[in-house]
Amino acid sequence: MLIAALVQTVATVLLAGIAWTVQVVVYPAFALVPAGSWARYHAAHSRAITLVVGPPWVAQGLATAALLVLAPGEPLVWVAAVAAAAGVAVTLPAVSLHGRLDPAAHPGDLRRLLRVNLVRALVWSAGSVVGVLLTTASGA
Repeated sequence: MLIAALVQTVATVLLAGIAWTVQVVVYPAFALVPAGSWARYHAAHSRAITLVVGPPWVAQGLATAALLVLAPGEPLVWVAAVAAAAGVAVTLPAVSLHGRLDPAAHPGDLRRLLRVNLVRALVWSAGSVVGVLLTTASGA
């Protein structure tokens, strides 16, 4: 269980760090992209961010599933699983907003994306704390 808890925690901490970087640096910079360059810029961003977020997200999902199998009666496992599921649930509106995002044409969509991502950053940050508690309780 310790290894699954460590993997889950490290992945969640990575996701929280990425979300905060996106919140403070990446999404605000979207507003600086010239209108004529937006489609190409956003396509490149989407490809690159998938490579950054994908591996820790898969690791988080697999480790959380392993924890649910290895320690189904452990309350912290369930809290970690809920936090991981909340990260997925909050990402769905972000994906929808990304699909229609054009900050020059619709600046309100960028503000909405920032609000959704803030929730995601907070969820992953809370999940990071739970992961540290779970890892500590697992014997680390």
